[in-house]
Amino acid sequence: MNEMTTMPAALMPASSAVQRTVPAAEAGTAQRTLKMPVLLGGWAARATGNGIDTAKLFALGMNLQYWGELLQMQQAILERLVQQQQAGLQGWAAWNRERAEIKAANTLTKVVEQEFNLVAQIGQLCVDQATNLIALQENVEVAYAFWLNEKLGPLSSSAGANRT
Repeated sequence: MNEMTTMPAALMPASSAVQRTVPAAEAGTAQRTLKMPVLLGGWAARATGNGIDTAKLFALGMNLQYWGELLQMQQAILERLVQQQQAGLQGWAAWNRERAEIKAANTLTKVVEQEFNLVAQIGQLCVDQATNLIALQENVEVAYAFWLNEKLGPLSSSAGANRT
């Protein structure tokens, strides 16, 4: 039984290296776990500030120029979304072409390598799409807050934050 639980000497350095990295990995996990509520809190604060400022702007009266500027913002957002969708579809088309062009593997090793490569590419396509959408959302929030701040001046909820 002892022979089954004893690690071969050749694996000990690698095993020891993995064990030494565990505390750092746990600390990194904790940092990532704690960062999400902070980021979501910042997003909620920006969204709330934008909502308050939008209500203020409507209360003060919207003129035709403001409506035109909002329409331009929406058009720019739509253009970005269309570009992102096209890029995503091009990525999937390239993935599909590569999948169709895979040569028949003559070893199990090659089959596994090819299949995992395809799965990794799917993951990257999903990461790219999600990241681009979230980046667009953040850019829209910031640009809209800036626009509101320009229109409201000192009445903007972010006006006090900009002075400090």
